[in-house]
Amino acid sequence: MLAAGLGPPPALPAAAAAAACPPGPRRRSAIHAQPTPLLDAVVERGERFQEVPFHVPGHKRGGGTPPCLGRMLAGAERYDLTELEGLDILSSPSGPILAAQQLAAAAWGADATWFLVNGTTAGIHAAVMATCGPGDALLLARNAHLSAFNAMVLAGCTPVYAQPCCDAHLGIAHHVAPAALEAAFEAAARQELRVGAALVVSPTYFGVLSDIAGLAAVCHARGVPLLVDEAHGAHLGLHPALPPSALQQGADMAVQSTHKQLSALTQAGMLHVRGGRVARERVSRALQVLQSSSPSYLLMSSLDAAREQASTPAAHEEALAAAAYARQQLERLPGVQLLSAGQVAGSGGVGLDPLRLTISLQQLGLTGYQAAAVLEQQCGIVAELATPTCVVLAMGIGSTQQHAQALVAAVQQLCQQHYGDNSSSSSSSASSSSPAAPPAVPSTPDVRLSPRDAFFAAAEAVPAGQAGGRISAELLCPYPPGVPALYPGEVITEVVLQQVQAVLRHGGTVTGCSDGSLHTLRVVAAP
Repeated sequence: MLAAGLGPPPALPAAAAAAACPPGPRRRSAIHAQPTPLLDAVVERGERFQEVPFHVPGHKRGGGTPPCLGRMLAGAERYDLTELEGLDILSSPSGPILAAQQLAAAAWGADATWFLVNGTTAGIHAAVMATCGPGDALLLARNAHLSAFNAMVLAGCTPVYAQPCCDAHLGIAHHVAPAALEAAFEAAARQELRVGAALVVSPTYFGVLSDIAGLAAVCHARGVPLLVDEAHGAHLGLHPALPPSALQQGADMAVQSTHKQLSALTQAGMLHVRGGRVARERVSRALQVLQSSSPSYLLMSSLDAAREQASTPAAHEEALAAAAYARQQLERLPGVQLLSAGQVAGSGGVGLDPLRLTISLQQLGLTGYQAAAVLEQQCGIVAELATPTCVVLAMGIGSTQQHAQALVAAVQQLCQQHYGDNSSSSSSSASSSSPAAPPAVPSTPDVRLSPRDAFFAAAEAVPAGQAGGRISAELLCPYPPGVPALYPGEVITEVVLQQVQAVLRHGGTVTGCSDGSLHTLRVVAAP
């Protein structure tokens, strides 16, 4: 048996492919003429209609799929294959998976690329495990995704936090400046810790881009690799109108969710390495530990197809035009505030992802949660994220001018419904009708236990009112965006408790905790 691959491109349902295309080479469009070795191999093998499957999975190429699921999948089960001859092995590729990964590396300017079937989460885990060992320090942006904490548990390393710049009006964290990373290096030196790597987020959930070139210079002056959580930036650098990618600016490793802005299936991602500061064999070994030994061929084939599509600049043009139109029109509406490149530059950031729109309707008297609910329930506009102060709208390679027009019309409707009552108020007084923005990230935390020690420590549940001053045994993480307010091993403070309780009051969710109501919290048991 050989290895794992994926299925047909999302735009081509497998049932239609099976009915319309006899086994043989796929026809290519005039726009997308690049090779797709893994996709082709999976399609060819799935369309061997004469084969009788005595291999896993148990649905036997769709023959045993429940009818209700079969209607949803439209025949894609035929391509849900296993490590058959000619399909390669993800953990040690030598055939079409290797060829597809090499094409991806060329498209993103990497020296090596690995396909991820467990999302960017697995990539972050692998990146940290490949660069940090027990007792090492990981310089970590405090607004990092919760996967970074679990990576430290796996690697046994200790965080030294780099504080991001914060937006006091919106209550969100933006980028980490090079000076903040310098300060984190100095803090690690004072603690006599060896720094294995630095990990930052760019772009953020809100579309803010960091000065990756400046951060890389800080790291490389000390011989330390810079890792970038680029989950929301797989599209960067693939069109002249898009900002450069992390690798193009000097990062040593970038982890991307290819499904977020591009067209891969959900959960599919890539990990890219450039230069010699990260040992590739350690990345491969870490991924062998972390990824499934039965990877989905549908997910992996979607990565191959997404790369083929996204590496053609023309594929991005409609989405870019739609985003520009939406931003231009929304900026003209009364009571609507968009996070702008000028605001980001004022805090030392280098720009915004043009496909990410972060809007505040506080001048209409609406919280982010309220605005997102109205947009979805009344207008069918489904946002990516809401916070107490803003709504985040994620555009991607599949976004169209019609999508942008629908968004503008929906926000215009909100303005007509709500702006009259607030139009005579000043910006500051109008926004006062919305709740004050919670802190974007806590101040420097009081860390008492390493992530690994906190994970394995004995714990007990106590009423939230009695948790102040105790060491947390669980994450408190408003989600999305998945940025923890408190990590295990840190002292619980009143500020953090107020922040997460405010998220619940305004309709958000706090994940990572055993009691989602936050009536009780798990703390490290007293000795």
